[in-house]
Amino acid sequence: MPSVRGYYFGPEGRPYVRAQVAIPRLGVSAHIRLLVDTGADRTSIHWSDRLRFEAASGVRLPVDIALPDEWEQRGIAGQRVRYGLEDADLVFASEQGSALYASVRAAIALEPIPGIPSLLGRDFFERFRLDFDMPANRLVIVQPEG
Repeated sequence: MPSVRGYYFGPEGRPYVRAQVAIPRLGVSAHIRLLVDTGADRTSIHWSDRLRFEAASGVRLPVDIALPDEWEQRGIAGQRVRYGLEDADLVFASEQGSALYASVRAAIALEPIPGIPSLLGRDFFERFRLDFDMPANRLVIVQPEG
């Protein structure tokens, strides 16, 4: 079974994992640090990470690009955040040397909201197992067999 090791970061010990996130329709991708958030309905990419998306040619994703299917959510501290929904492919480096792949309908922030991290949500975790053991400093995502 492929497994991906995450890590705890900062004084609060927040759980993170790194992924290559691609948006096939737009032909862009970026390496993004995702906060593991089992309380988030959907995987979301926030403004500071959205600005990192670029095409293979090095051209960055324009900030004014139209994203379909607008969705609004109250996020951290009840702050309203507007998103465009896009099909996204997530690629994680596994501990076994292969890659772990997943596709989600990600929420991409439509406006800057400072201090909100990108999130790996339940739309991902409904298909993967999470071993979350802070006392042992262990955070592992496992793709179940079958």
